[in-house]
Amino acid sequence: MSDTAKLPSAPPAVARTNTPPPGWADDELTKFLQETHQQQYATFHNKKAATARLVAIDELFVRISKHWVNPPSEVEAMLLLRCHAAMRAAAGEAMAGQAVECYRQCRGMLENAAYAVHIRRDPSLATVWLNRHQDEAGMKASKKAFKHVAVAASVTAANRHAGQRFEDLYQRCIDWGGHPNERSVTGNMKIIDEPDRRLMLAIMLHGDGIELDTALRTTAQCGMVSLELLQVLYNAKFELLGINAAMLELRKGL
Repeated sequence: MSDTAKLPSAPPAVARTNTPPPGWADDELTKFLQETHQQQYATFHNKKAATARLVAIDELFVRISKHWVNPPSEVEAMLLLRCHAAMRAAAGEAMAGQAVECYRQCRGMLENAAYAVHIRRDPSLATVWLNRHQDEAGMKASKKAFKHVAVAASVTAANRHAGQRFEDLYQRCIDWGGHPNERSVTGNMKIIDEPDRRLMLAIMLHGDGIELDTALRTTAQCGMVSLELLQVLYNAKFELLGINAAMLELRKGL
């Protein structure tokens, strides 16, 4: 798409629905998967403001990638698309109440956007990134070039204010699920003391409460910071598509 081309109006999204196959929800795994989907329905219905923000953020990612041809850097464009994919995965897990798991996807979302910024600052790093698995030397070079401290420095250099939010959110994701740290485990369990035993229950699907609300909010915050980082790369396109103005509105109260 050229920068002066007018975007055609997009048709409404149509969800594909299938009848559950025989045996679905008869075992523990597919029963759990069915419950996650039901939780997503409930969150969509009961948390309208939070889910509407996630829908709006997703629409901005869609607006960037649809009808886009010949991006300046294929690597940066691929990272943008993986960032969007992680955003969708995080939104799905947050809406299901999978609080711990959504933070892993949020971390991936942030890293994809940050890697794109890091490569834009030094385009030679695209080759380093691509050659990670060529040999032992390629692996060492990639690990060194993409250390978190180096990536974070590129983010801060590109956008100081977004850089601080990126670091705060990144560390939150690490603590609450991005790594199996103490908070991600003990913060998502319930202890029940009985006369002859103590039950320690791991909560895999949170219902309404602070864990669900924080997961939804963090996913939206990570989505917005990721867009701010990608804005550094594609500001002209963002402006053309009205994304900059939309971001200002979505940031309010977040």
